[in-house]
Amino acid sequence: MTSSSTGLQQAPAPWRGELLRRRGVALAGALALVGLIALADHLTGYDIRLAILYLLPIALATWQVGGVAGGLVSLTSVLCWMWTFESLHPYTHRFYFYWEGGITATSFLVVVVLLTRLKQALERSDERFVTVLEGLQAAVCAEDSRSGALLYGNRHFREQFGALRPPTLEAGEFHDERARRWYLVQSRPLRWIDGRDAVLRVYSDITEERTARELIARHRDAVHRTARLVALGEFASAVAHELSQPLAAIATYNNTSLRLLQAGRGDAAELAEAMQKCRDQARRAGAIIQRLREVLRQPAPALTAQDLNQVARAAIELAEPEARQAGVALELQLAPALPEVRADRLLIEQVALNLVRNAIEAVQALPPGRRRVTLATAPASGGVQLAVSDLGEGVPAEACERLFDAFVTTKPGGLGLGLSICRSVVEAHGGSIRYEPRQQEGGAPGARFSFVLPGIAA
Repeated sequence: MTSSSTGLQQAPAPWRGELLRRRGVALAGALALVGLIALADHLTGYDIRLAILYLLPIALATWQVGGVAGGLVSLTSVLCWMWTFESLHPYTHRFYFYWEGGITATSFLVVVVLLTRLKQALERSDERFVTVLEGLQAAVCAEDSRSGALLYGNRHFREQFGALRPPTLEAGEFHDERARRWYLVQSRPLRWIDGRDAVLRVYSDITEERTARELIARHRDAVHRTARLVALGEFASAVAHELSQPLAAIATYNNTSLRLLQAGRGDAAELAEAMQKCRDQARRAGAIIQRLREVLRQPAPALTAQDLNQVARAAIELAEPEARQAGVALELQLAPALPEVRADRLLIEQVALNLVRNAIEAVQALPPGRRRVTLATAPASGGVQLAVSDLGEGVPAEACERLFDAFVTTKPGGLGLGLSICRSVVEAHGGSIRYEPRQQEGGAPGARFSFVLPGIAA
């Protein structure tokens, strides 16, 4: 019967002394209870059979302290029974007295053995559970709910943190400056083996995952910056190429006019002709800029019959990886039996995706309860509406009037071209786009961007 000593050796040092104290109190209580039962047995003169009550202190000592303590209490109980009974009820033959005493002692010891084996089976079950915890790659610990004292820490926990306790977090991520590692913390309440309330905390090492996320984010930012530079470079190259000739002509005619004036031989007709040519070239330069602007504002889309519900599903699928990394939940609310619209699938899909990405960026730094973006479709007057709603802080009032103008942005480092391009695409399809603040229950702010495309008449 070594379960008691084994359990004490395996107990963590912080509460080993507390366990010894509890066992001492349990053994003293069991012996005191034996004395009370013996006294009651003596006072009643054995008219009431109270020997069965000795099983209570025996069970208490066996379960709380161990088999040896249970055997000691059993022997004490038998001696107390023999003393109280033999003094009041002498047997006709001495053998009968010892026979009954032996039967009582055997019964008590059988109970001790059964309880000891039951406790050993439970301890072996606990040992298997502890073995699993010791083999986990995650750091696991148990803390007292009231005092915060450490009740258990598995091997990985001891190796990672040693004597330094990690910060107490119910959930979330924290950075261990000493080890330069990132951990994801998960907690849940539980009942400890001695009955007290405890908290189980699991610290999962996510350093590699977080590094990968940061690399992906940096790569994505680099791609965005490169795409912006390429787009601006192409635009600048096109403008420079188209304007080079008229600007060179303007400069030539201006230089000619200046030389005529400086030489003092230019008459009004020659100067008027030169200035006329300058004006023509300036108009040509303006026409070039206007044509490039129209190309940007009014592309020629390939219009076909499209279902906006399918466009919404495709936009959600494309935005899902980015939303998952940002911890943002995407919700899809599709109206049934919507009429089709005539649109360029790629362009309209890009508009919806751009609005969803803007909403993800608006809520990714907010508390988890507000990190939610909804994409919904609904019938509208003369067409079909697609709306993207979020629980972010909304758009500042001073930026609302020019929100869809080019180079107007509320994002640090943004170019302000996204919403302008969205408006150009929607208007090229004969539709309209708008923004409206979205007031939530409880006063929480929000934003809602929506566009309407005309439906195809049945």
